[in-house]
Amino acid sequence: MSEREEYTAETYPSFGKKYNGEKAIISLTSWKARISTCSKTIFSLLKQCPGFHIVLVLSEEEFPKMMDELPEDLKVFADNELIEVLWVYKNYKSFKKVLFTMDKYRDVPVISADDDCIYTCNYAQELYDAWANDVRSIQTFHSCPVTHYQHGPTTLYTPYCFLKYGIEKLNQNILNTNHDDVYYGCLANNLGIKIKDNCNKICYVFHDTFEALSSGKTINTLKAQKIIMDNL
Repeated sequence: MSEREEYTAETYPSFGKKYNGEKAIISLTSWKARISTCSKTIFSLLKQCPGFHIVLVLSEEEFPKMMDELPEDLKVFADNELIEVLWVYKNYKSFKKVLFTMDKYRDVPVISADDDCIYTCNYAQELYDAWANDVRSIQTFHSCPVTHYQHGPTTLYTPYCFLKYGIEKLNQNILNTNHDDVYYGCLANNLGIKIKDNCNKICYVFHDTFEALSSGKTINTLKAQKIIMDNL
């Protein structure tokens, strides 16, 4: 492992907005095939979810020139301190959506968002309100019917709930499943964290058909769950 892969919570490079005590953080990730449309998602988050700190997590391995390689609209968001762009070195694919934000901001709930969604309501506030009544549980909308785990685009994770294990246990076998949400669900199960499904409300519409970071899945959810559990 190179030194550049060993970023820690104190050394993650970041650009743009600084965290200013907001009650929760919305975190998402993207990749080269969808970075050009990611701003649509971020604009909807800024419009629908005021008062939340927004973090876009990207991989330096995938974008070696970092900010210089991003589309102009994303640089404008960062330059005007509307969002924070947080960098990790290794390309953890979709698994970097919330884990590294949780590692940096250990005292703050982190709310997931997906980069192909346009959010149509203040889902972050609804999840936060639900969490305020049960701060030990992960809060979600529309849990997975197979595993009853959380729903990727609309979940609030209680502060630093996966402790060091979220990143520490993330080996290549788990990465190869391309099932990041199953990974979070398995971690929650192992750590005795309840996942509360608040409703089947859909808070977004899709804005493009470009490949997702988790595309190319060759295994089903239950097989991915077994692989992940065997590696935890």
